[in-house]
Amino acid sequence: MAGGMSFAKRRKALQRACTALDGLDAELWQAHGADLGPLMSFIDRLGEQVDGAKVAVLREAIDRGETGKGSAGTHAWLLQWAPSYRSGGSSQLIRVVDATRDERYAQLREALVTARVPVGNAACVVEEFERIRHRLHAEAQAPVMDCLVSLAESGGRRDIRAVRQRLVARYGNDGELQAEEDRLRSRRSMSQPLADGGGLFDYHLVVDAEAKAVIEAAVGALSAPRPVDGEPDHRPSGQRRLEALLDVVRRGVASADGVATTTKAQLFVTMPLADLVARANAGTVLASTDAGFLLGPETVRRLACDAGVIPVVLGSDGEVLDLGRRVRLFTEGQAKALWLRDGGCTFPGCTAPAAWSDAHHLWHWADGGPSDVDNAALLCGRHHTVVHTKGYFASVVEGQVDWDLTPGAYDQWLAARRAAAGDRAAGDLTAGRGLTDGHHDDGHHDGGPRQDCAPAREFDLWGGAATAGGEPAPPPGRP
Repeated sequence: MAGGMSFAKRRKALQRACTALDGLDAELWQAHGADLGPLMSFIDRLGEQVDGAKVAVLREAIDRGETGKGSAGTHAWLLQWAPSYRSGGSSQLIRVVDATRDERYAQLREALVTARVPVGNAACVVEEFERIRHRLHAEAQAPVMDCLVSLAESGGRRDIRAVRQRLVARYGNDGELQAEEDRLRSRRSMSQPLADGGGLFDYHLVVDAEAKAVIEAAVGALSAPRPVDGEPDHRPSGQRRLEALLDVVRRGVASADGVATTTKAQLFVTMPLADLVARANAGTVLASTDAGFLLGPETVRRLACDAGVIPVVLGSDGEVLDLGRRVRLFTEGQAKALWLRDGGCTFPGCTAPAAWSDAHHLWHWADGGPSDVDNAALLCGRHHTVVHTKGYFASVVEGQVDWDLTPGAYDQWLAARRAAAGDRAAGDLTAGRGLTDGHHDDGHHDGGPRQDCAPAREFDLWGGAATAGGEPAPPPGRP
């Protein structure tokens, strides 16, 4: 319609459009086959414009007070004059109109009334923006809205929801993504089996992003269809996934040294070096059915202690600086030595046995800590998470692990070490090397990570010692 048309002319044109559409099905026989596609496109565009017009009309009615007071009055007015909403959808339209009266949604309002964004997508934009806006830097709300509206114009609701993590990682308040992951981690659960009376049992499983990524890295790869003797695998997806999980569990409990894995069952996480050191932004899951999912920086640092996780550290231009190996951590012999030395989880008051514990780098691997027994302590899964979340620190003194449970103790220790080294450690990390360990030339260690820097050896990003010629050489206890 021409932009200069009066309200009266527009109203008559709309009435004529309704007349033209009424009984259209009875006249379609006259159309050539090639006419049907363009006609469908025209009607689709008309429908988009109608949705935008509904938003404009309802907003005007609310502003003039025609709908009465409150949401109940608005619902009653809408159902009176737009009876098609009696089958549903009125709440969504009203929610969108109410939101777009706020100037923060001016861009979305303009996209709606110009029929660039359908009402369903607009409702999703409102839902996602309200979900994350309090987690964003104040100046970041405009670019976030730009992103959401752009996705609403070109994609669907799934596309809009899919960027939530990425937006929080890029524009969120410091530590926001990690704080959310820590909160969700506490809600993990697995129910007791519930018998159905027919020999089967139901489990209810609730996991967070980290657990989902770990599970999918193993189950997703192992649950692919497996033809036998040329016959296709007719097992449904759910059955294949459960049998893959059972296979992982069986191998885990049957192996004295942990689950034997293949490359396909490992979890790859990539993260820029600067973000890894600064504990900022997020890491990205790769090479699994969960590819593209984001993990908080502290979660990535903690996962670096896990033998089944392959951290891929990137430079400023996205190039791979180093590709971590499962053996970057602790050898089988070192693990046995820790079992003998610690006996189980070393967190004060915990009685978890060694078989339930993982080796934790006291001086974090991500900060250049070596894979050395004197730089390790056994921690059960829960206390491993607590130590990384709270920033606790420990040292090994005469074969005993001594924990400092002061929140942030690790960061204080690391800062003191770097200060004592004249910021040499920070420079080494930027150059792609790690910090120095606390070993004397004779291999003796004075107990736990040391804060002095001499005598010292340089380590690469994964804790590998560098020789005088610059070639990496394994530190004590590494192959």
